[in-house]
This record gives sequence, structure tokens and C-alpha cells, in this order.
Amino acid sequence: MSLSARTRESIARLVSAYPERRTALLPALKLAQTDAGWLPPEAIAEAADLVGVPHSAALELAEFYTMLHTQPGPARHVVICAQLPCALKGAEALIRDLHTGLRSQIEAGTLDVERTSECFGACHRAPMARVGDTYHENLDAEARRGLIAELAGQ
Repeated sequence: MSLSARTRESIARLVSAYPERRTALLPALKLAQTDAGWLPPEAIAEAADLVGVPHSAALELAEFYTMLHTQPGPARHVVICAQLPCALKGAEALIRDLHTGLRSQIEAGTLDVERTSECFGACHRAPMARVGDTYHENLDAEARRGLIAELAGQ
């Protein structure tokens, strides 16, 4: 598995944009994941080489963040923030509604919905979810229905 030329070029631009090369590692891994669909060891190693850090440092980072996937999985991931502000504004109801509204996709293995303890940093727009790399905020009942319809392809 090799990253595309476009992804390698994007990572090179990232590296040159930061005063410290290592700072480009997280965005480089995100680009590699977008290219490969997940982060197999070869993609992690290639991203590490392009950034100029040890493979172990890249693997450590890839395994730390829930937004990075070191195992193949469903094509789409929905991650719900469950920190206190989101919890107080209805994160559990959001999770329940997504599970109910998207049951067939979840059971088919094409979508997963997970709770995270990682704060998304927009507490004033709670509750919120990340679908891939896109954040959906202020997910009240009406916005939830819209998100479910969008994810269901309706």
C-alpha cells in the first residue's frame, strides 16, 4: 500500500508550513487515512517518513486519537461527544436516535456510531457529532432528524 502522489504532495506542503516538522504528523496521518480509508501500518510508516519522525511516534499518535483508525471498519464513522456540556444538552438522546434511525446501516456494517470522551471543543454548540471529518453542531431534535436523513441517503 502506498499513498497517492497527491497525498504525498499534500503532506510535503504541510511539513514545510510548520516550523517544527513533527507538528505536521497529526494532519499528515489524517490525510493518509483519507487516502487509504484507514491507517494500515504501511500508511503510518509512509506518513512518518514524509514528516521525518520515527515510525513508533506515528503509530503512537495513530493509536491515541479516536479519529484515527488503525483497523479497517465501516466506510462511515459517527462519533458523538459525551463530555459534560454535550451530555447535558442531550448526547445520550442523540446516540439513541442515531441508533434507532440508522439501525439497518449499523447492522449491515456500513456505519458505526460511537460515544467518545474526546471533547470536540465547541461546547457552546452542544450536542455535537463528527461524521468522518465533518462536525455537526446544535443537534437538537430537528437537526438530528436532518442528520439521520442525510446519513440514510434520503
